[in-house]
Amino acid sequence: MCESNIYNSNGDLLMEDVMTVNINGEKITMIDILNEKKTVYGKFTQLKLEDHELIIEEN
Repeated sequence: MCESNIYNSNGDLLMEDVMTVNINGEKITMIDILNEKKTVYGKFTQLKLEDHELIIEEN
């Protein structure tokens, strides 16, 4: 599968099994495999595609 886990810069899990990420400026909305949504404000600092991990520095 192609799901990813999203963490903040402290290593805390923000959301797991994310299928879709929508970015509008600093507003980042994540949608998981159950279609649950979570929105945070910040920017991506690292994308570890092989590990299915995305890192966000939150505002």
